[in-house]
Amino acid sequence: MAIVPSASQWGSPTSSRRALLIHGLNSSSHTFHRVASALAAKGYLVVAPNLLGHALRKPGVDFQVQTLADELLPYFQAAEYDIVIGHSMGALVVLSLLKYLPKTKPTSVVLIDPSMELTAEQMMDAKIRFSNDVRTNPTAEDYMALNPLWTRGDAIWRVLGTHIGRSTNSDDHIDGNVPWSFSHLIADKPAAAALTILVADPSKLKCVAQFKDIRTVIVSNASHWIQYEFPEVIVEEALRNIEE
Repeated sequence: MAIVPSASQWGSPTSSRRALLIHGLNSSSHTFHRVASALAAKGYLVVAPNLLGHALRKPGVDFQVQTLADELLPYFQAAEYDIVIGHSMGALVVLSLLKYLPKTKPTSVVLIDPSMELTAEQMMDAKIRFSNDVRTNPTAEDYMALNPLWTRGDAIWRVLGTHIGRSTNSDDHIDGNVPWSFSHLIADKPAAAALTILVADPSKLKCVAQFKDIRTVIVSNASHWIQYEFPEVIVEEALRNIEE
């Protein structure tokens, strides 16, 4: 029996339908609490792992996205999933796992606001933004004031995601993935899998223009944290791929 890493779970363990949700950098499995609850209400067993170096977990042998993905392989050895969702860096982990998806069983894959290609300058800007979050230590009230669509629960999980991770997480993971280039992994998608990319910033879709068998959705009035602001859009898109 495969030993699976630390995770949160929603729904009935006896459910025949399963969803795997993968969080992003400086976050935790509970970033998906609203999406997971909605999928559980639809009859899914929802599993959300905590990545290496997050949620009080020790880091892996290195900080490469592929290392984060490989550590989750026991989940795919233990079960098959109808839905796989990833946010931000977690979406890049999902891309790194595409090659392990079933070749014939349909899988609905949803990527939430991923940055698949970054220049060296953009990587430095990202490090500064993440470092500012750690340094300024925003409270739940601060996040709610800046993000009026967030619930208090969203803001609390955002604060905890930063606090229960490693203080150098952002620098380590950004520096550990040079060059930051992941869009080519879309080519690993099995024909049976349906892939949807949700973004707040349309410029993030430029790097996937050459891929014709994916669905792209621009979520209006959203920030990077679409799972807090429009969880129903994520659930709708995930289920659309299953129902079509």
